[in-house]
Amino acid sequence: MNQSRLAFRYMLALVSCFPLFTLAAPRTLTVGALAYGTVNWELTVIEREGFDRRHGFKMTIRELASPQAGKIALQSKAADLIVTDWIWVAQQRSRGEDFTSVPYSLTHGALIVPPKSSINTVKDLAGKRIGIAGGALDKNWLLLQALAKKQYHLALAETAEPVYGAPPLLNQQLLQGRLDAVLNYWHYAARLEAQGYKQLLNGGDILKGLGLSPPVPTLGYVFRERWAHGNQDMLDAFIRAAYQAKDAICSGDRVWVYVAPLTGSKDPKVQNLLRQRYCQGRLRSWGEDEMRTARKLYQILHALGGEKLTGPAPELPPGTFWTKFRLPR
Repeated sequence: MNQSRLAFRYMLALVSCFPLFTLAAPRTLTVGALAYGTVNWELTVIEREGFDRRHGFKMTIRELASPQAGKIALQSKAADLIVTDWIWVAQQRSRGEDFTSVPYSLTHGALIVPPKSSINTVKDLAGKRIGIAGGALDKNWLLLQALAKKQYHLALAETAEPVYGAPPLLNQQLLQGRLDAVLNYWHYAARLEAQGYKQLLNGGDILKGLGLSPPVPTLGYVFRERWAHGNQDMLDAFIRAAYQAKDAICSGDRVWVYVAPLTGSKDPKVQNLLRQRYCQGRLRSWGEDEMRTARKLYQILHALGGEKLTGPAPELPPGTFWTKFRLPR
């Protein structure tokens, strides 16, 4: 046998004595998101800037047709994580499910009136037609009623005329003068503000008027607790990437150049106001004070909306917020 063949066999035997090491592929996180909205802003930045790869995971996006489709995707495990209302999380936990959440944003809905409106306080809403996005159990509507009762002993649902409808339709009706005010989701409210309409107060103002401080978000990154226990490193990595994306959107124009078209508007004034409101909602602190506010807010909403809104538990179910969450620095 020639020397080259002997050398080859020797090398083959030598390699077989050592374990075969391969680079493990990064784990995949599937995030369910609507094709529009600020969640998609963040996910787009994570993808384009490679924040997922930098933090050691691979993100895939499952496009959703509606917010309800997101809950279905999460329940069926077609998505690992979505952004939705933490009150829904509390409702599910009170019924034995193990969903939990991490705070998403402090940006709330807002009450908008026309530029020359005579409505200057909540008291002035008596006798007015108010457009309400989200229906009779909308949290901002329930809390606005509580604020009217606390400050003015005013039964707003009885003295005003609530008109329930889809957010864009309500905006259109206000523009046409068919409504006196609109209580709408923040991004729809911002579009009206960009046209000169006035923000009378926002969800944060309502909370403050009810003595609820510091403010807490209404939305959270939502996932299953069992999944989180098995994927703690990847969950932490995603949260860091998501908060990094928030900062990138707010800190410079390079990223905003490709995020701005995702607002659905070509008007720079609308785009910039949406960005401003979004950036105002970045979470700066999260601890026991915020949890105390969340528990008080839950109790108020449970008293106002009952089981249809919160589920049967009279107090915030433990685990509604992921206890291992730490705000990225």
